[in-house]
Amino acid sequence: MAKPVVTETGVQAEEKKGEAPGAWLCNEGPYRDYIEKLSGSNPSLLKQDPNNIEKPLSDTNALVVLLESSSTGPPAFQKKEFRDAPELSKHFRTNDDSHNFHRIYIMEGLAKEYISIIGGHFFMDPTFFQRQERTCVWSNEFTPVSDALPHPSSLDPRKSFHLQYCELRQFSKAIENRYYFCERTRRHVGMTPPRHKEDSTTGILRRKISWWSRETKNGGWDVVILCDPRLDKLSPQPREYIPSESRYSTIKPSDALVNEPFQDGYVDFIPLRSPDQVANKPGHPHDSMRHDLIHYFQNHSDLIQQDEWKTPGTSSVFVRKIVAAHYLQLIDYIKAMLPSLELRLTTAWVEEQEQWKSLQTISRRCGNYRDDIEDTLLSLGYPLETPQSRGYTHWTDSQKDFQYIYFRLKILKERADTLMQSMTGLASIAGNRQNLEEAKRVKRLNLLALLFIPLAYTSSLFSMQDNYAPGKDQFWLYWVSALSVVGITLIVTWVLGSALDEAAQWRIPFMRFFRIIFGHWVEEQFGGVRRKGTNMFK
Repeated sequence: MAKPVVTETGVQAEEKKGEAPGAWLCNEGPYRDYIEKLSGSNPSLLKQDPNNIEKPLSDTNALVVLLESSSTGPPAFQKKEFRDAPELSKHFRTNDDSHNFHRIYIMEGLAKEYISIIGGHFFMDPTFFQRQERTCVWSNEFTPVSDALPHPSSLDPRKSFHLQYCELRQFSKAIENRYYFCERTRRHVGMTPPRHKEDSTTGILRRKISWWSRETKNGGWDVVILCDPRLDKLSPQPREYIPSESRYSTIKPSDALVNEPFQDGYVDFIPLRSPDQVANKPGHPHDSMRHDLIHYFQNHSDLIQQDEWKTPGTSSVFVRKIVAAHYLQLIDYIKAMLPSLELRLTTAWVEEQEQWKSLQTISRRCGNYRDDIEDTLLSLGYPLETPQSRGYTHWTDSQKDFQYIYFRLKILKERADTLMQSMTGLASIAGNRQNLEEAKRVKRLNLLALLFIPLAYTSSLFSMQDNYAPGKDQFWLYWVSALSVVGITLIVTWVLGSALDEAAQWRIPFMRFFRIIFGHWVEEQFGGVRRKGTNMFK
């Protein structure tokens, strides 16, 4: 009897390489054992993102903040920042799982030690951390990892969801337009063409945020939010534009590259408050997702009804609204870029390659953003349809926001594609015009050649007789004959060129000349119209 063939599993393959499954995601402990058991059903847990190999999830790469409020009375979240992982571990050991508080753990960045502690306490699905770790890079290169959605039927936005969005950042220098990454998260930063007059550049930074929740036995709940840190440094090292030398040069360490929110950040989505309430509230930080979330939870959670805070899903309101606000700012930015490109096409046909590149980039990015919004609508359980303009919706509802964003991105992509088609047509017109100019130059050369052909022919004809050579008595006959032949050739050429129209149809432009000479007989024979009587007046 033949022996059965035993295939090697993904877990065994990773063990052969000397690294235990899940070792790239968290430290040793119960949660890593849990990941190892699940890695067979989810192979993406075996490997980390290739972009993070040089920058692994170090323990200094994350920060955890706790927002806690009582489950009774109006929401009043108090902030506690954990200095290190042991302090967070002590917090979980000294607190009962069946508490009656509303707790929100905000984890900025990812670190293996923090993941081991939080994951080992709540034992959420490891893909919650794995998908947050994956980078979004626009590249044609094959990557052995995936960031695909799970089965739509298994998604439950009441328990967890994962969102991708973009953040506009303004850089203090006109830097070279090439690919960049956030050095800390390794997420892509798409640069727009630098503005040399303002000495600044706008970048579109890819972001992710994840939300998870559970309810306790005594009416409390726990929420874990994973968000990206603030952009501090770009990789590779950017180069700034030197106007005096008309070239790009490496930025000096003493002259740091500063970035801040584009146009001071997105528009706030909080309903308008009274003057007294506004005076007692601190200003919006617009610094990072962590600071923005803390600002809203501590200062604007009272805008939501107290009964709604009984369920953990209410804590996702600010997460969804902030993501929608970033997308709306991005849409306004793209809407402002397209008219400028349209104006260039209508005023002058210059720098067509740069304009084509800009339009192609906008079209490609709008397609990627629309795909992200489709995943967002699916993750949040929203229908993929056009938003309904009728009826009033509460400000906490983000369904109309994301549906509008999806609709606008679709329109902007179609508009960019239409502009590219128009540019293709203009390029064809410019090419045809250039071909026409070249044809005119060739025509001039041909006309010039017509002057020499009769001369050469006549010279050859008279060269047969010695008496017609230069200096002889009858040499003048050469000029009389040659000039006559040239004149006849020009007349015949003009007649043939005028007898055919652009549609290659015969026409007689000199009809008027014959009409003057021969009178009405020519008109009746060639082009005249004979009038017939109507027999109305007899």
